Amino acid sequence: MSSDADTGHSHAGHSHAGHGHGNSQSTSGLVGAASINTAFAVIQIFVGISIGSIVVLADAAHQVVDALGLLTAMTAVLLMARPSNAQMSFGWGKADALGGFVSALLLLTSIAWIAYESIQRLFNPVEVDGSGIVLIGLAGLFVNGVSVVILGGGQEILAIRAARLHLLTDLAGSALVVLTGLALGGTAWTWLDPAASLLLCVLVIRSTQQLLRSAVAELLDRTPSTISAESISQVLRHQPGVKEVHHIHVRPLGQQRTSVTAHVVVDGTQTLHDAQERTDALSAVLTEELRVAHSTLQLECHPCSADVC
Repeated sequence: MSSDADTGHSHAGHSHAGHGHGNSQSTSGLVGAASINTAFAVIQIFVGISIGSIVVLADAAHQVVDALGLLTAMTAVLLMARPSNAQMSFGWGKADALGGFVSALLLLTSIAWIAYESIQRLFNPVEVDGSGIVLIGLAGLFVNGVSVVILGGGQEILAIRAARLHLLTDLAGSALVVLTGLALGGTAWTWLDPAASLLLCVLVIRSTQQLLRSAVAELLDRTPSTISAESISQVLRHQPGVKEVHHIHVRPLGQQRTSVTAHVVVDGTQTLHDAQERTDALSAVLTEELRVAHSTLQLECHPCSADVC
């Protein structure tokens, strides 16, 4: 017999506990941060063209990507708040990973363009206005700093983590813009502008790598780092009457939720009522000890054959 459990209300061998598909994260902060970054990107583009600075235009491109990343995060949060249905039975939790993945791709795309333009400027240097670069860099520090504060910290949602990463890397970029402007104001080293842009590219790529890896792992159903098939087997085998556990599958559901399926060999003769109570008890143990949100356990009197499992 198999039983499906998802902690909360229960009925005939199937129990549910708050799926947590909804998310209380307010979208107002995301809307505000996206609006501020979009407006500032327009200003940066105008100033960058006016003073001929590639580092300012590079930061403007990143600012546009910031705004897109914030809108992507807002869309992901709204999707995650939707309840599960017949077509989306596990809910919309992976909209989070999808949002983080899209944001990471947007970052890498902008970096490719910035790197190309910067390399062109290294071979064809252009004199730029150092004081203008400093002013726009200081404004960028303020805008990105305010946006980071609006979003807050400690978010577990991948899409919002991605949005904060966008803003933090752009905050570092704005600081680099200020330093570049100050250096250009005292020297004739025109190569500093594109060199600073390339350094910014390296910083963004390094910070994007972990985000992209996390998003891809969740989208491809990689077993979360917080749990393993061995830990599930150990927990279940330590329960009374359990002889063996096999055919274990673990997948992330998004929003730090995990789903587990397994075949559990138990001793003795089980009535249908006994089997239901046993599976409910085992599912409760998985939830309590390993924080498993959704479990499907198949009880067996002996290990199933390889061609059936």
